[in-house]
Amino acid sequence: MGDVLLVNQRIAPGKTERAKALLSQMDDPEYADAALAILDAEGVHTESAFLRRGDDGDYVTYYIEAEDGATVYDVFKHVTEHPDELPNEMGAFVAEFNAVMDGDPYLVDSDVLYHLVNPERPA
Repeated sequence: MGDVLLVNQRIAPGKTERAKALLSQMDDPEYADAALAILDAEGVHTESAFLRRGDDGDYVTYYIEAEDGATVYDVFKHVTEHPDELPNEMGAFVAEFNAVMDGDPYLVDSDVLYHLVNPERPA
């Protein structure tokens, strides 16, 4: 099955609206090829991002289905540390992402109770 992950990453104080605007661009065709190449390198099959507001700040919570969580983290770290290596506008996107986030992502302390995938789901 691979790994199913819930990951939190804190948004820098005062940067929530910019983070929302930036991350909503992930569906933009301008970033699609580079984003899919990163997902492929990470071994990610599905990734969704959610805004979570908490008493201690705002977070992006990611739901990820991947072959291996450690590979996801390793590729993510490389990409965020070397945005200049990315094609087209994706490097600028990652640099701005770095500016609105506050620290590294971390696994949510949780246990998977179930994970169902409809084998008939469209691609």
